[in-house]
Amino acid sequence: MSLIHPGLLLGIVLAIIPVILHFLLRSKPKKLIFPALALLQRKKIQNSRRLKLRHFWLLLLRILVIIVIVLALTRPSLPPANYGFSAYELTMLIIIGLIAVLVYMGLMRHYQKQRVSQQTLNTRRTFLRGGIGAAAFLLVTILVLWPYQRRIFAEISEPLPAVSENIPVTAIFLFDTSLSMDYRQDSLSRLDQARTIADEHLSNLPAQSRVSVMHSSSEDHFPFQSDLTAVQSRIKSLKTSAFSLFLDDRLRAAINRQEDDFKRNQTTQQPAAPQSAGADQFVREIYIYTDLARSAWRSQPSQSIRQQLERLKWLGIYVIDVGVTNPKNMGISHINLSRETITLGNSVTIKTEIVTSGITTDNTTLELYTQNEKGQLIKRDQRQLSITGSSETNPASEPVARSNQETQLEMSLANVSQRITQGELRLTSSDPYLPDDVRYFTILAEPPPEILIVSPAPASAQLWNAALAPEKLVTLKKNRYQCKVVSLNELESTPLEQYAAVYLINVTTLPQTAWRLCTEYAENGGGVCFILGSDGDAPESMIVSFNSLAAQNLLPLELLGSLKFIPPEYLDLENNPHSLFEYFQELGGTGELSTMEVSRYWRVEPTEKGQVIATYTDSRNSPAIIERNLGQGKVVVLTTGVDASGWSQLLYARWSYLAFADQLTRYLIHTRSNRANYLAGEIAHYQWPASAPTPEIFLLRTPDLKQLLIQVKAGAQQVTIPETTAVGHYQLINNSSNSTRSSSGFSVNVSPFESNFTPISVNELDQFLGADRYSITHDMEGLKRTIRTGRLGVEIFPLLATLLLLLFCLEHFTANFFYEIDQVAETTS
Repeated sequence: MSLIHPGLLLGIVLAIIPVILHFLLRSKPKKLIFPALALLQRKKIQNSRRLKLRHFWLLLLRILVIIVIVLALTRPSLPPANYGFSAYELTMLIIIGLIAVLVYMGLMRHYQKQRVSQQTLNTRRTFLRGGIGAAAFLLVTILVLWPYQRRIFAEISEPLPAVSENIPVTAIFLFDTSLSMDYRQDSLSRLDQARTIADEHLSNLPAQSRVSVMHSSSEDHFPFQSDLTAVQSRIKSLKTSAFSLFLDDRLRAAINRQEDDFKRNQTTQQPAAPQSAGADQFVREIYIYTDLARSAWRSQPSQSIRQQLERLKWLGIYVIDVGVTNPKNMGISHINLSRETITLGNSVTIKTEIVTSGITTDNTTLELYTQNEKGQLIKRDQRQLSITGSSETNPASEPVARSNQETQLEMSLANVSQRITQGELRLTSSDPYLPDDVRYFTILAEPPPEILIVSPAPASAQLWNAALAPEKLVTLKKNRYQCKVVSLNELESTPLEQYAAVYLINVTTLPQTAWRLCTEYAENGGGVCFILGSDGDAPESMIVSFNSLAAQNLLPLELLGSLKFIPPEYLDLENNPHSLFEYFQELGGTGELSTMEVSRYWRVEPTEKGQVIATYTDSRNSPAIIERNLGQGKVVVLTTGVDASGWSQLLYARWSYLAFADQLTRYLIHTRSNRANYLAGEIAHYQWPASAPTPEIFLLRTPDLKQLLIQVKAGAQQVTIPETTAVGHYQLINNSSNSTRSSSGFSVNVSPFESNFTPISVNELDQFLGADRYSITHDMEGLKRTIRTGRLGVEIFPLLATLLLLLFCLEHFTANFFYEIDQVAETTS
């Protein structure tokens, strides 16, 4: 226990005044005139004994009154602990009180039945009260007060240091600057509310205090400053960010800074003395201003913070909760594009999810905008969103909106004609949280990639050409691929680098030069696919050619021979997890593709670098599709035919055959596609075409009107953009040859978790920080009380004042009761 005014303890000496008054103002025995002198003498002795006992109780009460007055004026404080009675202690106290009352009433009834004189009854009653009171006090001491003090001392992990309210403070103000702090209530965002409390608290700090400001948007370290004006300017400049670090990570950094400063201060003040909290000249505290949104903390609590705080008993942690009890919001949770990269002239489907919480709104509009070539936003579409829900009624008969409603809407962008289409979805609702009312997207449209089809059989090549670029789509200029068919003899004279992928269908043999050209093409990022649908008239020559050294530098397998399935088998594609079949999984299955018979196949042995993508349904699970990553490209081999030459019936699988041809081609050229949509904080990449010259420098234009130069490392095949903290559209411009045309672009959106205002629970905070190691408050007054308790301990002045009032009343009641009852008894006798 620590005392704020210990000098006033000398006032306890005043407790001798009741003793002096007791002896000076003792009442003298009255002279009673009675005929029977012996009776008078006996009555006098009984009165004297009873009066002495009563005067003794009054003396104790008056001494306690003086002691409590002095203790209350010293404002004693105790270390933080649970000073309330536990269930056991309260139960024992009630039981002892009931037993004392019952025993007293039972013995008094027994005395009244003995027909003794009123004087004897009064004497017995006086001694009975004293005895039962003493016994009850003894039982309370043994069964209640002794366990109580043991529990309190066990809860007090460390006594309070001798501090006062004017000792300077070294504090860190840690602000949660995630986007959820933009939620507005009474025209103030949660960050504004945090600033208001922090400014007021800053003005209440003692002189010579030092403050550092930290936030969750970056790892910047603001030094400790005694100039509180500079600290206020730092606080006013804080802004929310779409990307934030986890608040527990920033808290760990703040604790480390306090510990380092503490050690540095100890070394400066007392180089040879051991480090102890009592020798520090500052009170050290960390204030966390947050809305306690669960999304700002890691999903799995770390033990390191709790272990640090258990060791650093001198460090105070205060959490200022500026969150809203019942947040209301309507926002766009997710936005999904059917494809981010398409060919010019095709359409894109945009699916979005609207989430509402605590709001019932009719006729809300979702609007779709895209930018034209001049960067102006043009409205392309809109949808009416009616969110009424099924309202419930509370006991006051007021409608209550159902929370967390989800509504899905779908829009379409037809005939995308720009190389880079950047747009946004806007929700025309007025809710307290604005950041999720807009979502951005980017669509990259390129001319149809050129695909080279090489085959000695023109009919087989034309069938595959028709699957990739149907004539009707070519006429409408909506074809996804631009195919060119060449004969086997033209392969060596064809510049392969102009093509995104190369198909070699039913090829029986290749010269060494052709193998080398295909290998170099794949290493530079191209996609090569062999469809082994024919062995010609000399299967042995095909095996020799495909197993040659030049071929093995390219292929992921060795040919063993062509075989027949008797009876026919099928492609085993059920629940295939490979990315080549992701599109089929979205459609619910591969359809007729896995039901088409395969009569002939090539038996192969995958090499160490080959990976089997799919197998057949035969007992040996013979490889059907094998792939290999070669340099920056891919090599894929299908061990059966896809035409009408009798190897398989895959050609007749209708839509699933066309989808397989499309997905196989997209998989081959996947290394050349660029992602166009990111979440804030993710690292963006841009990879230029393999046929384009390597750029030297890019100019990045960000949504917050910054222009950054990004150097391309020598030999790099892509550029990395780490700065994606601003929400909106980015433009990446090739500045290598003073070009002003955008090379690419992408969009950044805020994480949907920022719209989840569910607060972190007290149990979770206990796991992060440790139970009873921190304090939570909601306003400035609560913060003042909490800080006073943390620094000075729990003040017991209110308890002493209450006790003093009770003692005064008890003393007055006892003094009047003792004499009035005797007067009544004497009158009746």
